[in-house]
Amino acid sequence: MSKNASLFGANLRYLRQKKDGKLSQTDLGDQLSTETDQVSRSAISSYEDGRAEPNYTRLEKICSFFNVTIDQILKEDLTKLDPKEIEKKENSKEHISGDNLRILTITTNDNGDENIEMVPERARAGYATGYSDLNFISKLDKYSLPFLPKGKTYRAFEISGDSMPPLEEGTIIIGEYIDDWNNVKDGQVCIVTTRSEGFVLKKVYNNVDKNNTYILKSTNLRYSPYEVEVHDISEMWKLVAHISKDFPDSDQNNGLNDMQEAIWRLDQEVLSLKRKK
Repeated sequence: MSKNASLFGANLRYLRQKKDGKLSQTDLGDQLSTETDQVSRSAISSYEDGRAEPNYTRLEKICSFFNVTIDQILKEDLTKLDPKEIEKKENSKEHISGDNLRILTITTNDNGDENIEMVPERARAGYATGYSDLNFISKLDKYSLPFLPKGKTYRAFEISGDSMPPLEEGTIIIGEYIDDWNNVKDGQVCIVTTRSEGFVLKKVYNNVDKNNTYILKSTNLRYSPYEVEVHDISEMWKLVAHISKDFPDSDQNNGLNDMQEAIWRLDQEVLSLKRKK
């Protein structure tokens, strides 16, 4: 049994027992399980006893669930820290900057070039936990888009609903992976992966210094902005392209389009008056 395995096991047991009023090993396994990776109670027990070590995919899931970094759970004795100190570590800006280890799972084609995996709407919930699972990602449809710049990582998502006009339900959006979230400018449109929602397309505003959240805002003014905790976010992708089989409906009934329509009508009236002179 390695020293790291022993320390990891002690940290895992400590985090589990302080989580939500002492989470059971079975409950933790259920929380970490995905369709392609079932985590049993015996697996959690073996990790805590130092008899086994999780693979990187499971390790990343565990760290994401408890809001700690991989370095912290492997190298620091969290049992000697009081809860406030652990909470301080959980809110570390390392999670935002990407300085702590984030696992980005990708696939490549026969030439070694990265594929663009497409996440359909039906896989939204599964992506919330399967985004770093190679088995999950490898089963997604794969594409390439020659007009996108080389040397970057892209992923495609199918959107639903009417919260981000002029993009309509069924539109395929292409995101470029953002490693350091400090580079996200206020108002930038991003695909945000969260543990609670899977993925959403929103305008993003940095609210970290105020209360450790990001504000997500729709372009449809009928939907209210809402806050998401930093550690509920798994990934951010900058919107770089979209593919739609339908032409956007310019007459979509929402507050923003109503305002644009009113301005357009006013412009038309002014032009009409000028012509009559």
